[in-house]
Amino acid sequence: MIRIVCPHCHASLSSLDLEHATLDGCSCLLCPECSSVLVSDSPEPESHGIAEHYPDEYLAHA
Repeated sequence: MIRIVCPHCHASLSSLDLEHATLDGCSCLLCPECSSVLVSDSPEPESHGIAEHYPDEYLAHA
């Protein structure tokens, strides 16, 4: 079974644990522990890059 770790609260989840929701007309998968959006089918790209989430790791690999 595949396990997913929420990047926000670090809860270990299976794909069956994820909650389905519709936000602003987009289908999303939410973490049941912290309610963060983990996956969305939004056609709009994120307004920021991964470096803003993990600045230390990004600079170490640059």
